[in-house]
Amino acid sequence: MSIENSFQLFVITQPENFKDEEKFISQLLELGVSGIYLRKGIYSSTYISEILKKVDTKFHQKLIIPFSFYGENGFQNIESIIHFKEKERTKENLSKVPADGILSTSIHDLNELEILADKFKIVFYSPVFESISKPNYKPKISLEELTTNLKPQSSNFKQLIALGGITEQNILQVKDAGFNGAALLGSIWESDKPIENFKKIKMIIA
Repeated sequence: MSIENSFQLFVITQPENFKDEEKFISQLLELGVSGIYLRKGIYSSTYISEILKKVDTKFHQKLIIPFSFYGENGFQNIESIIHFKEKERTKENLSKVPADGILSTSIHDLNELEILADKFKIVFYSPVFESISKPNYKPKISLEELTTNLKPQSSNFKQLIALGGITEQNILQVKDAGFNGAALLGSIWESDKPIENFKKIKMIIA
């Protein structure tokens, strides 16, 4: 598995399962999404297993799978990225992952970056803007302050990914702030045309 260097676009699944979801996931992968995090409100091993069966194996390296899935199903033949929640980032859990595994995690404070640099290749930081999918979930600091704090830190990561309230109207601000990429959730799934919205945003940053 490799990590790209240009500004990347990730997608995070919506909390609820829906019919033919794997078809949308496959379309996004065909369109060149950098990664898709299979995150659900209620963790579902069966759901993830079905996605892995239905999505072309050539795209498995772009799927981001919860650590808990592997804890339940074993760490054999891992092709996808393994995502750790904050409470899961323990030495015991990290020791279970194969040495060549690519790991991701999420943070809400840039001060956490320094201690994560040696283990995690992908870090999602949120919220950058007020969330679309979570009402009243707002950033703790302004984008201007975030940009100032971000510049010295970002060189430690191949992928520092902005999350929260990102749309076609503000994606270039995220890019200019110094992030390596952005993750889309509400701007995709709250739309009645998720694939078209993804295409628009992808064209803006091309």
